[in-house]
Amino acid sequence: MNKKFKILGIMVALLFVGCGSKEDKAADSEQEVNTAEISVEETELEDSQALDEALTTEEEIVEVDPSVDLDLTALSSTMVYSEVFNMVMAPEEYEGTTLKMDGICNVYEDPDTGKTYYACIVQDATQCCSQGLEFVLDESQYTEADYPESGEEITISGDFATYTEGEYQYITILNSVME
Repeated sequence: MNKKFKILGIMVALLFVGCGSKEDKAADSEQEVNTAEISVEETELEDSQALDEALTTEEEIVEVDPSVDLDLTALSSTMVYSEVFNMVMAPEEYEGTTLKMDGICNVYEDPDTGKTYYACIVQDATQCCSQGLEFVLDESQYTEADYPESGEEITISGDFATYTEGEYQYITILNSVME
C-alpha cells in the first residue's frame, strides 16, 4: 500500500513540474515526493489512531462472570451477535453450556397453539441485524407474571438447550434467572 502511495506521489510530482532548468525540476520533484511520503505516513497514522480510539472507547470494559461458562455480557456487540449466530447454526456445540446474556425482550404468541415464547434479542454493532435466543424462566423462582414486557432491557443466565416441536429443532435457555 505504501509503495502505491510513493508511485502516486512521484506521478503527481512529475505532473506539476513546469519550465526551468533540469536541476530545478529535479529538486522540485524530489521535494514534492518527500512531501507526499510524509503526508501519506501522517494520514495512515491518523487513520490507525482513529480506528484504535473507535474500538476502545465505544465499549465499556465489563468483568466476566465466573459463575457461567459463556458470559456474552462481557463481549462487544459484534462478538455477541457472532456468538449467538454460531449458537443458532451449530447448537450441538453449546448443549449444556451455562450462559449469560443481555438484550431486549421480545414476546411472541403462537396464534395456532396460544403458547407464549420469550426471547432475548441482541443486535450487531450497526444495529441492522438481530439474533435472539428463547428463554424460559426457572419455574421454581418465577411465575408467569414475572416475565418481562416486550421491549424491556434484560439480563438473563441459564442453561443452553435444544428441543423439538413438531418436525423442527429449536434452541432455548432453560432455568433462566433474571439479573
